Amino acid sequence: MSTLSELIPSGGTQNNIEFVAQGTLANGQTVALRSDGKVEAVSGGLLGSPVTGAEAAVASLSIQQRPVIGYHLASKKVVVFWSGTSNYLYASVGTVSGTTLTYSTPQVITSSHRVPANVIYDPDQEVLIILARDNNTSGYFQAFSVSSDGTLTNGSEVYYTSYGMYIGGFSYDTAANKTVWVFGGSGSGADGYGFAVSMTCSGTTLTVNTSSTHTFASHNTGLSTVSYDPVADKHIIFYGDDSNGTYKTNALTVSGNGFTSGTAITTTGFKGESTSYAFTYDSVAKKHILFVYDGDSPKSSSAVAFNISGSTITYGSPLEYRTSDARYAVGVYDTGADRVIAVSVTSGGAAYWYILTVDNLTLTAATGGTIATSGVSISAGTEGLFLAYDSTTGTVITSYNGASNGPVSRVLKSFETNVASYIGITNAAISSGATGEVAVKGGLSTGGNVLPYSLSFGTAATFDGGTIYQRAVAFDSNSNKVVIAYRDNSNSDYGTAIVGTVSGTAISFGSEVVFEAADSRYTTAVFDSNSNKVVIGYSDYGNSQYGTAIVGTVSGTSISFGTPVIYESAASRYQASTFDTSSNKVVIAYQDNGNSNYGTAVVGTVSGTSVSFGSPVVYEAGDVQGQGAGFDSTNNKVVIAYRDGGNSGYGTAIVGTVSGTSISFGTAVVYEAANSNGASVTYDSTAQKIVISYTDTGASTANAIVGTVSGTSISFGSPVVFSASSIYGSSVIYDTSQNKIVISYGSVSSGKSLVGTVNGTTISFGTATTFSAAATGEVSAVYDSSTNKTVTTFALTTGYAGKAIVGSLANTLTIGSTYYVQDDGTLATTSSSTKAGKAISTTALNLVDPT
Repeated sequence: MSTLSELIPSGGTQNNIEFVAQGTLANGQTVALRSDGKVEAVSGGLLGSPVTGAEAAVASLSIQQRPVIGYHLASKKVVVFWSGTSNYLYASVGTVSGTTLTYSTPQVITSSHRVPANVIYDPDQEVLIILARDNNTSGYFQAFSVSSDGTLTNGSEVYYTSYGMYIGGFSYDTAANKTVWVFGGSGSGADGYGFAVSMTCSGTTLTVNTSSTHTFASHNTGLSTVSYDPVADKHIIFYGDDSNGTYKTNALTVSGNGFTSGTAITTTGFKGESTSYAFTYDSVAKKHILFVYDGDSPKSSSAVAFNISGSTITYGSPLEYRTSDARYAVGVYDTGADRVIAVSVTSGGAAYWYILTVDNLTLTAATGGTIATSGVSISAGTEGLFLAYDSTTGTVITSYNGASNGPVSRVLKSFETNVASYIGITNAAISSGATGEVAVKGGLSTGGNVLPYSLSFGTAATFDGGTIYQRAVAFDSNSNKVVIAYRDNSNSDYGTAIVGTVSGTAISFGSEVVFEAADSRYTTAVFDSNSNKVVIGYSDYGNSQYGTAIVGTVSGTSISFGTPVIYESAASRYQASTFDTSSNKVVIAYQDNGNSNYGTAVVGTVSGTSVSFGSPVVYEAGDVQGQGAGFDSTNNKVVIAYRDGGNSGYGTAIVGTVSGTSISFGTAVVYEAANSNGASVTYDSTAQKIVISYTDTGASTANAIVGTVSGTSISFGSPVVFSASSIYGSSVIYDTSQNKIVISYGSVSSGKSLVGTVNGTTISFGTATTFSAAATGEVSAVYDSSTNKTVTTFALTTGYAGKAIVGSLANTLTIGSTYYVQDDGTLATTSSSTKAGKAISTTALNLVDPT
């Protein structure tokens, strides 16, 4: 320790500073310093329209070859290396501010013929390492440090080999603290084989382990690239087998200064010969994304997702993100936006970027923007466009040879965060405009909103091994049981219910009970805490699809039912329900097929084992679908969210007030001006906000939005994407023990849940946790307040057996672990450019200098 402020303070109060809050701040909220001296919550989110910054000249010097770029995390700078005048090696340090780039005066690194081949960051020694070639033959490695003011210091060149070499790839082994270089020899016979070499670094001094050069392919390989998997502790190599025209992958393990190889597998699905490929690693999906330029006409840029388990490599189907006139393929993972940025260049020198999202091994693509309309050189000698990710600003930086024949850069931005201005953590909640204390360097932060939350799951239990559809779930807080109602396709589609008991991280079930011996669909379920009964609503297809409800009484591990009651003597669909704790009434919303599919609601009163209803009330004189319903217990209002088919399918919400046995409504409010569906509604009683999860079918994303009820109306913040690819449906609940939102959803590849934090009129999410590793259909979840667990019910899309799984949400620090501020303002042990401090207890964090 070099200063007294690094000691754990007594109470931490001597390191508290008072600031004025911009916006309401929760206790334990990470905050950023604004230019006006106020503090605001650290937050981040996807931009509605991705931004491409203006072209910035790195230097006026002419370029000869390859302007490669790297990001130096310790100094928060980008560095561009290129072969310039007289083929000397040049470098320039760049600083990103917003979408603007500024570069230092170029400096000559080596006054000899050098062509930079590739660059990688060594996080252990905090240096950039490049390989530069001498006239495409001999290789020279060199390490570079960068100070916070942008001063570039280089170590001595280390000569590697006189091998002729194709451009290969770098990866960094975080377990062995070694840099790995793979390449294909450009000679004939053994000189053309595939090789790997490791190197160690101390400061800017490199040691290349030439005596342990490993041959990973005993045939001519041509181009190759490599990516490190930190989970499997393997290096995945992709390379061409020039002996038979195929592509192959293999896994390398660092062993001392050398390597051991796995068994090579042939990778299929690419069209033809490639002249460029590169890797990036998606640290959230834990997948490697390979980019390949397919040379067969129509020339295209493709990407494919890889996964490794043990030494077994599997891959998905290649996706052509640019389907014609492509001459290049490269990409990088944007950790802030949790998506991959891919680039393609055309024969005319235009360059475009694309947004790729990863779901298991499936990739989807959307257009990001234009990098340049012309002038990007990809001819031999100038060779391509290069990418680096700036984790401080959450931007992707490009470098390429521009139209003026000099190195240029642009900033690509699809995510925005103010984490770079982080200054500390609040000690108590602060109202907007009020003054409150913030713990800064040397201070002590204890508990609050910002503690990292982890969601873990037990083992899924099957409650019906047949085929089931349209599940609904409710929690009976009187008997402390979970009740699942569903359509049992294996038993003539009868309406069926079953009782579940949560114990630890497991759930067990009693016997199935039929509540309607007829085809029953569009099931909904709610618990009436006044009468201690479960009410199930459904469409009785055995009785002209009439809207029907039935009251269930839980006893032990079973449930018994009263007599069904019709609440709508016409076909009714898309039922949703909630319980109004102020009036002690059940409210069921539905589509009234007998009245032009209008959105309709009805109020029910439970008495004994029966329920009676008032007159149905139309809340939307148009075709509605995908309803969800919730109750705001602060304002004592019912909120119904739905797809308004009479208004282009827009996501819409309306506030209802129960009086007696009727309900009246305010004016409908659009929360998503696009085709949306599958709304699920819950109420965050701590933030006093409504949260709606839904699918934006126009954009093929899954979103959440925060609503504020005032009187008989509701207003909304901006939608927040929680899944950038299509889902089958979502279910949102509120965990009252942790004061967090939990959203669960199913997709073509898996079932996932993620934790959300409401802050003002927005919501931020942590990393999604997989509860089902196979294709999962719609889900329905509930919160068990007796065990403080989430229960998620689901069915796989194969077989559709009914399953349930118990989730546990915890928010404790790990003593001795270092925590970092993430782009969305949360804390995690995942390394970022902003260190928060070290945990000295399960709830206390000793803060360090945020700079």
